[in-house]
Amino acid sequence: LKVAEAMRTHPEILRPIFVSGHNQLTVQNMMSLFDTVFSPLGSNARRAENLTLMFWRDWLIEADGSRPISLQNILTFVSGVDLIPPLGFPERPQIEFLHAPLENGSRRRYPEANTCSVVMRLPIHETFEEFQEYMESGIIQSPTFGFEYRFKTAFLAVFPRTKVFMKEAC
Repeated sequence: LKVAEAMRTHPEILRPIFVSGHNQLTVQNMMSLFDTVFSPLGSNARRAENLTLMFWRDWLIEADGSRPISLQNILTFVSGVDLIPPLGFPERPQIEFLHAPLENGSRRRYPEANTCSVVMRLPIHETFEEFQEYMESGIIQSPTFGFEYRFKTAFLAVFPRTKVFMKEAC
């Protein structure tokens, strides 16, 4: 069928087939896109996670216009695509929290993501300003994905059974 070759050769022509323009990226659909994985209720970790989630939501609102980073940049960082696929992601995206320290004992300051399973790992910070600074710095400085990977991911979202043949992508 040579679909992958056509996607590489003519990405903008085939884009509407794999990514719907009807899924406009908004703060509201970014907030509702993710399931959050919390620590046990009442724990110190849970209190830090609640604060971090509040920072995340406030930051998304600011990213929708007044920040050097966009909602599309954030979605690309976490998923490899800049629009929500028409049929959604193969698995529900998740938010996790970075409690575990680095090997040298320092805390994790920057966000981390797994684009294959669409997981955003948020760093724990005490102030919104610190959270905002490290989130933006981490995402802006992260490597970007080429069209081949973006369309392969979008293709898998639309045709999940194809995963067997394209498993090496993740």
